[in-house]
This record gives sequence, structure tokens and C-alpha cells, in this order.
Amino acid sequence: MQSQDQASQYIVSIRQLGETLGQLSAHFRNNIPNGERLADDKYSTDNWRRNTYGNILIRLRQLTENNFRIVETLSLLVTARYIFEATIWLRLFQKDKRYCLIYYRELLKTQLRFYEDSLAQLHREIALLKRFGEMDHHENSMTLEDIRASTSSADFAKTVRSAMDRVDSEAAKCFSIYADQARTNGYEFQAYLVGTQAIPPVEENISRLKSEIAEFEKNVPADVQNLLKGRWQWRGMSDEAGMLEEHDYIYAYASKLVHATPASITTDQKNLEMPEVCIFLRYIQVKLLEIIDLASLQPAM
Repeated sequence: MQSQDQASQYIVSIRQLGETLGQLSAHFRNNIPNGERLADDKYSTDNWRRNTYGNILIRLRQLTENNFRIVETLSLLVTARYIFEATIWLRLFQKDKRYCLIYYRELLKTQLRFYEDSLAQLHREIALLKRFGEMDHHENSMTLEDIRASTSSADFAKTVRSAMDRVDSEAAKCFSIYADQARTNGYEFQAYLVGTQAIPPVEENISRLKSEIAEFEKNVPADVQNLLKGRWQWRGMSDEAGMLEEHDYIYAYASKLVHATPASITTDQKNLEMPEVCIFLRYIQVKLLEIIDLASLQPAM
């Protein structure tokens, strides 16, 4: 019962911190000089510092409001990991303001990977929809061959509907973003719509982001880009931020309980025990206080 009471106290404290986080986020979002926009100087470390602090603080305020009404294992671990990773960025900003531009570069690269993955999925969607369109056509052809002249209109409609249902049933077993629309529009026509309406804007975003990344590499000094070569790795950057031990502890728990590993499946412990809940609640409280301190140390502009 003592652990339960302690957990309740941590939750109350965490939720109370939400008000401070909200006030600080407003400070960063409202202290942008008149007429200045982020796009006006994409290579300003101060711009990206203000932008990142403002967005992180508002996101953390939302987490304190939404994620601590009912505390359960997966939500608690995911929240702890998110706050841990946000702290890495802010510590790196404090260590060397040039990391603010690394943040911008990683933002571009993350967005590019998202759109490239989305494009690949859309092409898979087209192939899948066309395959089911062929199946639909085959089923209808077979149905028409079996129809006799004496077949009533009601039986004919029932037979055609049955053939369509067989195709829809097979399609329902496959992951598809457009499966529901395809049942209404037809599989082949839905494939056409994906190709002509969904793909072009994704390709435009990919082209835009590649141009922005090339522009970044052209305009940002080598000493900034050399702060991080290759792909962002959380363990390496946690070491750079002086948080390696925290990384290993949190990610060990995430691997144990969040991911569907043998250790998380073949075990009697499906959730955190109450003392463990208290450990992560206290960790979240401590990191939020650290982020508040870091935000309070930032210059007004």
C-alpha cells in the first residue's frame, strides 16, 4: 500500500508540473521577434532553439494532462522514453548550440524517410489492388459462365454478390490503407486513384525535402555537420549528452515489456510491479524538473 500511495503522490506532482510547462512553452512561442518566421532564417541556432523548446514544452504539457489519468505499463514506459529522448536534445543544445542545426537536419531526414516509406507503401497498395481487381474480374467471368438462361434476376444478383464477397473476404485478410474505399470504388479504379491522386503529392514532398537537404549541406559549415556523421543513434547521442546509463536502463525495460520479444511473451510478469511503477514515475518527475530548469536558463530571444 505504501508504493501505491507513493505512486499517487508522483502522479499528482507530475500533473501539477503541466501548468509550469505550459507557461514556459508560451514564453518561447510568444518571444519571437515581430515579423520573424522560422523560414526567414533556417540556419539560425536561436530560431531552432526557440522552436524546439516551444514545441517540446507544449508536447510535455499534453503528456502530463493525458497520460497520467490512468497509469498502465506500456503508456508509462513510452512516456518515460519520450521524455528521455527530448532531454537528450535539450542537453545537446546546452552543450553546443550548433546541435540546433543538427536538429533541423534530422527533422528533414526524418520527414524524407517518412515520405519515402509512404511512397513505397502506396506502390505496394497499387500492386495489391490490381491483384484483387484481377481476382474480381476472374470471379465475375466464372460467374457469368455458370449463369443459365433460366436464372432469375434475384438469383443472378445473389450469385454476383457472392463472387464479390469472396474477393472482399480475401482482401480483408491483407493490410491495405484503401481496402474500404476499394469495396465501393472497385479495386482497379481505386488503384488508378492511388496512382493519380495519392502518389503525386508524396513525390513532390520527397523532391522538396531532397532539395532542402542539399541546400543544408551546401550552406551549413562543415564544423556543424561534423558534429554528427551518419545516421542518428540514440545510444551514441545519449552518451554525448551524458545520459548513457539512463539509456541502457530505460531501453532494457522497453525491450522487455514494450516489444513482443520472447522475454515479454513467455513470462508471468506482463506489467510493471508497483515499485517499478514508482521508479518510472519518479524518473519522469525528475526529467520534467530538469527540462523546466533548462528552459528557465534560456535567453529571452
